[in-house]
Amino acid sequence: MADYVNKQVIELNKVTEENRKRLTRSVKTETHLSDGRLRLYRLAAVCLGVLCALQVTLNISLRLAFSGSNDERNQLETCYNTTSLPQDRDQSDTSSRVIDLCTERDQLQKERDQCRKNMNQLERMRGQLLRERDQLQSERDQLLKERDQLQSERDQLLKERDQLLKERDQLQSERDQLQSERDQLRSERDQLRSERDQSEKTDDKIQLQERNNALTKDRDMLRDRVSVLTNEKVALEKRLSVSELNICPKICNCCPEGWMLLGSSCYFLSTQQKTWEQSRLDCLNRGADLMIINSKEEQKFLCGLNKIVWIGLTDSVTGRTRKWMHGTPLTTASYWRSGGPYGGGVENCVVVRYWSSGYRKGWDYQCSNPQFWICEKGLL
Repeated sequence: MADYVNKQVIELNKVTEENRKRLTRSVKTETHLSDGRLRLYRLAAVCLGVLCALQVTLNISLRLAFSGSNDERNQLETCYNTTSLPQDRDQSDTSSRVIDLCTERDQLQKERDQCRKNMNQLERMRGQLLRERDQLQSERDQLLKERDQLQSERDQLLKERDQLLKERDQLQSERDQLQSERDQLRSERDQLRSERDQSEKTDDKIQLQERNNALTKDRDMLRDRVSVLTNEKVALEKRLSVSELNICPKICNCCPEGWMLLGSSCYFLSTQQKTWEQSRLDCLNRGADLMIINSKEEQKFLCGLNKIVWIGLTDSVTGRTRKWMHGTPLTTASYWRSGGPYGGGVENCVVVRYWSSGYRKGWDYQCSNPQFWICEKGLL
C-alpha cells in the first residue's frame, strides 16, 4: 500500500514539474504579452496543477480508507491511470504535499465561487444592457418614424412654398398691370378735368348763375311768407295760453312721456349729442322744432337744465341776420352774450351756455359740432 502511494506521489511530482517547465517556457516565449494575459496563463497552470493534486489526494484518501476493498483499489488504480501521477518513496513528504494541495484546492474553489459570482453579476448586467438596448432600439424606431413624418411634412411645405411663390409672382405681374392702368386712368382723369374747367368758363356757367339767382329770390319770398304765418301762429298760441291759464293744472299731463311742461308748450331734452342739423331733424321727427325763446320764463327754464344745448336760432341762410325757426329775426339782445351775436364765418348756429351767475346767454357755435338739444311743441 505504501509503495503504491509513493508511486502515485512520484508521478504527481513529475506531472507538477512538467507543468512548471511548460509554464516557464510559456513565460519565456510570451514575454511581450500584457500582465493580464500572463496572470491568466499562470492561473491556468496553477489550476491544472491543483486539479492534479486534488486527484492524487482523492486517490490516496480512497486507498487509505478502503485498503481492503478491491473495488476501491480498482478505483484508485483507475484514478492513478487517468492522472498519471509519479511515485515518491518519502511518505512524510507526500503528506505535506497533500496538505498543500488541499489548501490550494480550497483557495481555487474560493476563487471559482468568486468567479461564478462575478459571472452571475455580469449576466445580470448583460440582461439589463439587453433590455436597455431593446428600449433604445424602440426609441430609435420611433424617432425614425417621426423623422420620416417630418420629412414628408417638409416636402409638403416646400411644395406649398413653391406654389405661393408662383402665386406671388403672378400677383406682382397683375399689380404692375393694374398700376399701369391706374396711371392711364389718372392721365385720362386729368384730361377730363381740364376739359371740365374749360367748359365751366362758357356761357352755361352764366345761365346757371342766373337760374340760381332766380331760385334764391323765390326762396326768400317763401321764407317771408313762412315768417308771416309763424307770427300768426305765435299770436294764436299766446291767445290760447291766456284763455287756458285757469285750466293749466288739468292739462299738465298732456305732454308725451319724457317731455317737460312750461306754460302752453312741451319741451324735450336730449340725452345724446348731435350736430345742429341732426338735432333739428330729430325734433321734426317728434312733431316739434328746436326751442324758440320768447320770454324770460323760458330763459330761466333753460337755466335749470345745466347743459349746453342747441336752440332754434341760426344765420346759416344769410350769414349775417340770425332768425328763429319761425322766420322772425332776433330782436331781444338780452338773450345774447355781451358783444354778440357775431354771425358770419363758420359759427352760424347758436347754443345756450350755463354761467355761474345762473343765467344763460346765446353763444355762436359751429353747426357741425355735436351738442345736446331741446325741442319745443305746443300742448296736445
